[in-house]
Amino acid sequence: MSQPPSFTGERFLPVCTGEIWYEHWHRYALARQLSSHCTVLDVACGEGYGAAMVAETAYQVVGVDLSVEVIQHAKNNYRHHANLQFVTASCECLPFSDASFDLAISFETIEHIEKQKEFISELTRVLRPDGVLILSSPNKRLYSDAHDYHNEFHVRELYRNELEELLRVSFPHIFWLGQKLLFHSAIWPENQACVMTEYLVNDDRQVTVVSHPSVEPMYYIAVCSRNPSMLPTALNKLSLFSDSAEMVYQDYAKQTRRVMELDQLLKDREYLIVERDNFLSLRTQQMEEREQLIAERDALLDMRTEQLSERTEELNTRTEQLNERTGQLSERTEALNICTDHLNQHTEEIIKLNALLTLRNEQITEHERLNVALNQQIDYRASLVWWLKSPLRFLKRAIKGNS
Repeated sequence: MSQPPSFTGERFLPVCTGEIWYEHWHRYALARQLSSHCTVLDVACGEGYGAAMVAETAYQVVGVDLSVEVIQHAKNNYRHHANLQFVTASCECLPFSDASFDLAISFETIEHIEKQKEFISELTRVLRPDGVLILSSPNKRLYSDAHDYHNEFHVRELYRNELEELLRVSFPHIFWLGQKLLFHSAIWPENQACVMTEYLVNDDRQVTVVSHPSVEPMYYIAVCSRNPSMLPTALNKLSLFSDSAEMVYQDYAKQTRRVMELDQLLKDREYLIVERDNFLSLRTQQMEEREQLIAERDALLDMRTEQLSERTEELNTRTEQLNERTGQLSERTEALNICTDHLNQHTEEIIKLNALLTLRNEQITEHERLNVALNQQIDYRASLVWWLKSPLRFLKRAIKGNS
């Protein structure tokens, strides 16, 4: 057993649960009944579960799908069926010779294809002249239009008349079946065979007996053939499909529990909303108090602004006075600089005069020294010694003059 591909919504997988499980398995259960001793082609076989189901009654089954991943999984998962093989190919270009199959199955495929005419033509080619095609397609009016729903994987959905026009070109004989998951209360003879089917419908408390379900199908199943005698004769019956585990009820129980959980969450949310409203009311009251405080603050701010304006005006006046004082100071500084210049000039003159005075003092001192020396010489000459020595000096000068 290999790991199945992940479910993306494009292909049904057996691991899916709920309504989609019943719809897909029921269709293959019908095909299984019609495939006895047939060579069967299952186009867009996907994971391969349906082809494996049909292989239990058919002579030979070939499953075809475009996905390499799902085909490889199918080969690994259903290799125990000796009469079953899987091929990777496009449904618009089937790799089989003409008239190769007795029965072709194409469930929920045509809405995924753009070239639908070419697809039907290719199915016609690989079917034998007496071959039968079983094809299903969602009813666009109910599947999409009624619910305003768009399936991202569907290229072109069809209304019933469009599907019929498409099939009639190749298959003039069609037996139409409708499929939809319905809710019924079933009453049956316990441990006995049911000899007939009774269909009761309640409409506005009026119960009537009808021959078939009166609802519009969600899916159309068309059983087609070029030979009317090859159409199965046992299709005019009501076919019911169920499972022993009653999976749909488990799914509904799960959904019911989920709804109950959501209801509890809703109640919790409502309680939280009440708390939030109370909290919001408290916040509103706090906001009103804050708005009052803001109003008081704004009044105080206006008063402070007025005081600031007065202070600013006073400051401007002081600034003007300071500018005037600064101008006066500049004038006085300039006058002081002029006086300083004059003082420097006088200082230089005083320095020069001091230098002259010092020189004069030095000269006076020298004169005084000379005067002292002169006075000393005068005193000396006035003394007796000078006069005694004077003839001797005259005589020495005369001697020097003669020599």
